[in-house]
Amino acid sequence: MAAAAVMTFAGWQNRWISDDGLIAVRTVRQLLAGNGPVFNVGERVEANTSTAWTYLVALVSWLSRGDVAYVSVLLGLACTVGAVVFAVAGTMRLHGGSQRFLPAGVLVVLALPPFWEFATSGLETGLAFLWTGSSWWLLVRAASGGPVLPLVFVLGLAPLVRPELTLVYPVFFGALLVLRRPGWRTATRWFTISVTLPVAYQIFRMGYYGLLVPNTALAKEAGESRWARGMLYAGDTVLTYQLLGPLLAVIPLALWACRTRRDLVVSAAPLTAGLLMLLYVLRVGGDFMHGRMMLPVLLLLLLPAMVLPLRAVTALACATVALWAVVCATVLSVPYGQAVGPDGIADERGFYVLWTRDPHPVTAESYVRAGPDPLSAENATGLHVPDMGPVPLRADQPARLAVAGRVLGTLGVSFPLDVLVVDQLGLANALGGHMALACGQRVGHEKPLPTEYIFADYMAPGTPLPDERFRVEVERIRGELATGRFRDLLDATRAPLTPRRFWDNLVGAPARTAFRFPTTNASCPS
Repeated sequence: MAAAAVMTFAGWQNRWISDDGLIAVRTVRQLLAGNGPVFNVGERVEANTSTAWTYLVALVSWLSRGDVAYVSVLLGLACTVGAVVFAVAGTMRLHGGSQRFLPAGVLVVLALPPFWEFATSGLETGLAFLWTGSSWWLLVRAASGGPVLPLVFVLGLAPLVRPELTLVYPVFFGALLVLRRPGWRTATRWFTISVTLPVAYQIFRMGYYGLLVPNTALAKEAGESRWARGMLYAGDTVLTYQLLGPLLAVIPLALWACRTRRDLVVSAAPLTAGLLMLLYVLRVGGDFMHGRMMLPVLLLLLLPAMVLPLRAVTALACATVALWAVVCATVLSVPYGQAVGPDGIADERGFYVLWTRDPHPVTAESYVRAGPDPLSAENATGLHVPDMGPVPLRADQPARLAVAGRVLGTLGVSFPLDVLVVDQLGLANALGGHMALACGQRVGHEKPLPTEYIFADYMAPGTPLPDERFRVEVERIRGELATGRFRDLLDATRAPLTPRRFWDNLVGAPARTAFRFPTTNASCPS
């Protein structure tokens, strides 16, 4: 298929792995080493948002014995190409597979630079594309009398692929019920099949990590409402690529091309889900990566219009979109280049290509060369915090060396798995994730854990410190961490995982997830 070939070429030409992708790489390496799905040995913190992506990359890496970073890049590209194939095939079947078709919505997907860049990146975005495209294809098949069980099973994977895809699940499942009209026994059986795996994992998450959600959701405060920032984020994508024109040109024609009530119900499902996803993106304030959170929204909205039957009116619309696609692919680009924009949004790939001085940073080596001093001496010990001298680690710490920093993925791959990497922004740090918001700048960068908390948590007691006020504050915090909610949080993530510990984590997960503590001395990143 031509569309698959174009996406393969565009994705490969823009191949890379992001610093956030390297966070998943370290977790996968820990998993393959037998240390569990953790970022640091001895700390049960869920630092990856996508459970399915973590285990899929681990499986393929184990089978291939390949470099985990490179595997994640290739796997992301394969998922994205597969998503395009499923999306186009589903739409052709919807509109009558024997007709002649014109490329329509698929031109929008193929022409957008963010789709090229997040075809790889080491993140789960490609898997989210694949889940969306395959769910669409399976829904169209089921609507015309095809098998249902594959669809309900795949739909149930939604929260394991990305938590917000749970918004798509009830829309697609509801469309299936409207189309097939099963009895309540059959509907209950479908629902049970779809939720068994995610419910089982949720029980594991609560007992193992002690939380209801991944720690990344806490670090980014995904439950907060930030509509104004979300509007800026959506506009950053829509206005940069002038997307309103092509969307309005093809989506109404997709509905016009529907021949039956069944076709309308099927087409309405991804459009409704896409609008719900858009509302979610607007509410949470988007992301700091240009375009990334808008891509699943666009794919959903374009599914019924990926191709259109050959008619005079559709030919005119598709020709217009084709002209736009040429301009978009060759001329349109982010106005802030490879820097961070004024709204805290960055062309993430461009930024790291510039930072690593590598046009295709697809392995950890590019980041390690460009990153902070890796303290490569084999006998290095103690706690190392930026701009402060090393101090001794607590005697009960399993690590010989602890390094704190804010470029978490790069730090994680710069050190062996038995080195403790302390995340100052909370993605992989239990304390940091439970901070109250301290900054109002970039999503995911609003909880800089104060150095005093890091010292109080990891420094050996009795260590002399040159600044008396700093020492007093560290001792005060150390006392806090030893009692109450802080003690419960640290025990949930660090105490040996006995059956009793699993049960206590499980039943305490709701209260622990809601726990936040204020800070007054956070240093917000620029």
